Amino acid sequence: MQTAYHRGSVLNRFRRYPRVRVPTPFTCSLARLESKGWFRKPSEDVGVVYDVSLRGMRVSTEAPIKPGDQVSLTLRLPKQAAPAEIAVATVRWTKDQIYGLAFRKLSQSSLSRLNKYMAISTMLKA
Repeated sequence: MQTAYHRGSVLNRFRRYPRVRVPTPFTCSLARLESKGWFRKPSEDVGVVYDVSLRGMRVSTEAPIKPGDQVSLTLRLPKQAAPAEIAVATVRWTKDQIYGLAFRKLSQSSLSRLNKYMAISTMLKA
């Protein structure tokens, strides 16, 4: 008889940047990065973050984005005064209104905020 295992923990073992499931989903704002035309105005949409790693996240949003699009993000991480700003993230996959985003450009301070959030979240699980 085979033993059952949790698929998420097995996948996490092989990830270069382990992800943390967010116990209480938090909001983020995202804006599509595109060439600005005369009549185009940049639009900001709201999303809900479900899990995060140092190099990406899974978010739900009604924003009109598709794989290959680039977006900028502002994450309001719980229990942190300043938001983490991701200058460029690429939409890697989509399923319904859930999107996988890969971070391409973020500041050292934003990386530090993400790292701090992940360390605290991991300690709370243990």
